Amino acid sequence: GLVVGVALGYLLAVGGKEVYRAQATVYVGTPYGPGGSATLQSLATNPNSVGRVARGQETIERVSQESGMSPRELRAGVSTRAIRSGAPRTAPNQLYAVSVQGDRRGEVNAATAAVAERIVDEVGGYARLKRQTFRDQLASDNRQLEAIDRVVSQAQSNFERASPADRLALATLLLTAEQRRGALEESRLQTQQLLALAEQVELPRVIDRGSATKTTARSTRNSAAVAGLIGLIVGILAALFWEPIAARAGRN
Repeated sequence: GLVVGVALGYLLAVGGKEVYRAQATVYVGTPYGPGGSATLQSLATNPNSVGRVARGQETIERVSQESGMSPRELRAGVSTRAIRSGAPRTAPNQLYAVSVQGDRRGEVNAATAAVAERIVDEVGGYARLKRQTFRDQLASDNRQLEAIDRVVSQAQSNFERASPADRLALATLLLTAEQRRGALEESRLQTQQLLALAEQVELPRVIDRGSATKTTARSTRNSAAVAGLIGLIVGILAALFWEPIAARAGRN
């Protein structure tokens, strides 16, 4: 029964309908606190977020409009799974495989990319806000440093022509400007590090958009395993009841 079931399951899968399947890889990011010292609980760290977003009604409707696949086909064809790493089981997953299966290659490619981008948009709000905040802070530090450079340059050009009293005031101004410059350069360096953390670690992104390839609608391995299990159960039942049934038939 086991052998016959495996064989039948394999033949059914191989002879099944051919479809297209594409798989994208999404990095959901690891959000940190404002100072970059501790991780935070968010959509990116919730293990259910990716699946809920990928198969949500709003995602299905948007992706259907963008790709041309019908909502019904998308509901049946979209799937997600976490890609395990060497981290402890308690650590949140960072990589997810997003798959779409359908009848037309172009539509499957478009749908896979759209679902992956939708996940990135939904879970990456906090990281994008942090990135923009650090960019604004960096731009402010650069503007202040440029203003200090102009003040220092003007003070140095007036220093030789100034009176002794004015020279003292200009020297105090230059000392204060240099102190302020040091504080701003330290702030800019720290902001650059936090910006790199937000962009390279915290910000979600699509790593691999994938490309649709032909496959069978049924998995050969799963079909063979299920059919083999059914065949094994039927074989066991046949072996258990064969003798009583045969004996009763012989008496009749």
